[in-house]
Amino acid sequence: MVKRSIANVLGCLIAITLISGCSTVPQRIELSAEPVDKPKLVLPEADELYLRRVEWSVINATNFKEKLLGLGADGHSPVFFAITDTGYENLGLNLSDIRAYVHQQQSIINAYERYYQASDKAIDDANAVIIDAKQQVNAPLVK
Repeated sequence: MVKRSIANVLGCLIAITLISGCSTVPQRIELSAEPVDKPKLVLPEADELYLRRVEWSVINATNFKEKLLGLGADGHSPVFFAITDTGYENLGLNLSDIRAYVHQQQSIINAYERYYQASDKAIDDANAVIIDAKQQVNAPLVK
């Protein structure tokens, strides 16, 4: 019998504790989350490319003397920069490789731009959710 009365007393105490917990006024929840600032991608503007005019002359055994005299008559010092046919081919291939490299760099820059635009949108959306939640939590309680 004593065991039953102890169980009844403990059961009543638990029930009273639970009921009294429901009758208290809920405390106000304060939300302290702040919107996140967006990281800015700061890139310098690329310079505009102005190429200078380059004149090419093909000099061979039959026109060598004529070209040499022509340079002297124009007031230029007769200096020649020579390149072989293989060297000329390599020069063209190098320019093609440079063009491909520039296209790759443009693709990388475009990927960064898309990434930052997507992250800006995600941060804006998250900040809107935070602000909305903060407004809902801090709104006066309706009784």
